[in-house]
Amino acid sequence: MASSPARAFGAAFVSLLTDPVSRTLHTFMTFRSLTRTVGLLALLLLPLVGAQAQANRIGYLDPDIIIVQMPEYTQVRDSLQAREQLIAGDLQQRENELRTKFQELQELADSPVLTADARQEREQEILTMQADLEQRQQVGLQELGRYEAQQLQPLLLRLQEAIDAVGDEMGLALVISARANNAPVILYASDAAVNITEAVLTRLGIEITSDAGSN
Repeated sequence: MASSPARAFGAAFVSLLTDPVSRTLHTFMTFRSLTRTVGLLALLLLPLVGAQAQANRIGYLDPDIIIVQMPEYTQVRDSLQAREQLIAGDLQQRENELRTKFQELQELADSPVLTADARQEREQEILTMQADLEQRQQVGLQELGRYEAQQLQPLLLRLQEAIDAVGDEMGLALVISARANNAPVILYASDAAVNITEAVLTRLGIEITSDAGSN
């Protein structure tokens, strides 16, 4: 029979098998979709410098619809997926090593060769590896977030330039985002509010699809 401290350690380690650390790949690969992140990044209140307001006309648009149709988007999406897989692969390898260490300790639990001091040393090694894995998971998510923002920046700057141009041409006082995190921000808009999604797509030289003016 394993000693009481060993059993207690094993019970504590169940969290590795059932909690978020053991679901590293699932958590990491699904913690966000690119279009949802685009919506978050594109939640913009865009005052248009130099625009002459006509009765405070307000424009709105759906940045997600525009960005996913920009030619650069496919390359950005593929680059982000490749970075995700790279980081997730590293996390999976670390998790596998941790599981192996724990299984080895369980197999030696009844061995008279394993002294109490040796068992304690192995348990501490496993706990340290688990803490390192959890830290690496957080670092990986932060790293991916920074990389995503860096890759999307040129698209967002190009989108901003098109919005500024359309807003100036239409004499708008303000342009706001109609959607964020795949949820509507604007719940009602009168005829005085202008949906400029199609106009911005045209300005960017993008062919208009049936979804462009749906919001």
